[in-house]
Amino acid sequence: MKNERPLRQLRFLLFSLVLVLTFEGLVRKKAPGVGKVVLFFLKDFVVGLIWICVLRVPKPREAKFLIYAYWTVAIFMVPVVIATALHDPLLAVFGVKQYLLFPIVGIATFVAYKDMPVESLISFLRRTAFLVIPTSLLALIQLRLPADHWLNLSVGGTSLEGFSASGLLRVSSTFPFVAQYTMFLNAQVFFVVVALYHLKGLTVWRKVLHLSLPFLLILGSYITGSRGAVLGDAAIVVLALGLIAMKGHAARAFQAGLLVALLYLAFLVVKELSPSSFAVYSEREQGQLIGVSSEIQHRVFDMLFGWMWGIPGAPASLIGYGLGVMSNGSDLLSSYAQSWRGEGSWTETDYSTTLFEGGFYLVAVWYAFRYFIIFETTRRFVTATSRDFVIPAAFCQGYVILTGVLATLAIQPPVAIWWWISVGTSLVFWYKSVETPGEEPPPDSEEPPTPLPTKILRGRSAYAEQLHSGK
Repeated sequence: MKNERPLRQLRFLLFSLVLVLTFEGLVRKKAPGVGKVVLFFLKDFVVGLIWICVLRVPKPREAKFLIYAYWTVAIFMVPVVIATALHDPLLAVFGVKQYLLFPIVGIATFVAYKDMPVESLISFLRRTAFLVIPTSLLALIQLRLPADHWLNLSVGGTSLEGFSASGLLRVSSTFPFVAQYTMFLNAQVFFVVVALYHLKGLTVWRKVLHLSLPFLLILGSYITGSRGAVLGDAAIVVLALGLIAMKGHAARAFQAGLLVALLYLAFLVVKELSPSSFAVYSEREQGQLIGVSSEIQHRVFDMLFGWMWGIPGAPASLIGYGLGVMSNGSDLLSSYAQSWRGEGSWTETDYSTTLFEGGFYLVAVWYAFRYFIIFETTRRFVTATSRDFVIPAAFCQGYVILTGVLATLAIQPPVAIWWWISVGTSLVFWYKSVETPGEEPPPDSEEPPTPLPTKILRGRSAYAEQLHSGK
């Protein structure tokens, strides 16, 4: 097929991007100075290659709504880009990258897998789910290493003891810092569910390997000590169960219940076998292992409703103070961004970041885009997702909803990439539910088809038939 090569390259690049996100932090810890910078931008380079591959294939009409929405946002962001360029042209380029580069991953995921057998998509998601094995095991090792061991230091070689709780270190596994590990673990919820939901035809040992995934996911989530990891995982499960209930499939609801029961069993087993893994989280949550402290309630409330007052050092404005200012690395590229960061200005939530960087104007544009994507993918799930895909699609959509509403997509490229992969995956599940079987593709061989034998009428020999036909 004419487009098979770029599509094959696209699938290779998507998994390469997953590997870069997962192991970039670990490699950067041992890389020389310039190598750290190169690795920091490696994911951007891979996404750029993905974009080139997408440009080489026809755009499916089923994704036109996403493509049109993307270019609409790009056009509406022009005034903010110009305003940023007046401060620093290089910062404007960096800021545009933060907002507008990564949505291409969602389009690419849909394009790469929409015409492939669904088993191809499942294989991609399953391989991604297996990454919870090395990351959780490394986190377990880090927990038992001294704080000054190179695995427990930051990418810059500094101590991370400032992120400890009561002397207990919060490890980051293969990632640069705990927040990125948390982003990975939240995304792993739906990857792991997809892997568990498709066990038919596997050998006994491969099934055992699959069944180890929820245990390692829970182990990793608690080792971080991150409430975002634990509560994020739980919120995705709750959202998924709600979406399944909306579909009204009793059998699928029962199967989802079995998956949740398996996750709870994994929680009990891991808690019994590795109590030290729960120590940091328990310390931060006043002894609760699944709970919501007053502090986390306050943080979520501020995230949703207090973002207009969350900008230290600057009042809210109409057009903001520059795209990308609050992103990691911007102060290395721009003296203007460094001036803000040097004053101690920092916006922790996504809403306050968007308000700071692009003002009320960008808040309206950026969140209209995100909520439109959430609405369209959720609508497609509710109205059209088939019974065969409802469970994996529900957990995928639960992640789309939670992360799309709360996550810092504009300043954290890793979480933006995980989110857009989930958006593309949700659309593939929808498309596989509504697609109509097409005609068989023509064979690749150039040989002419074998002619069918001439029908011989009853009662005539082959010789008589030749005479009759005049040959």
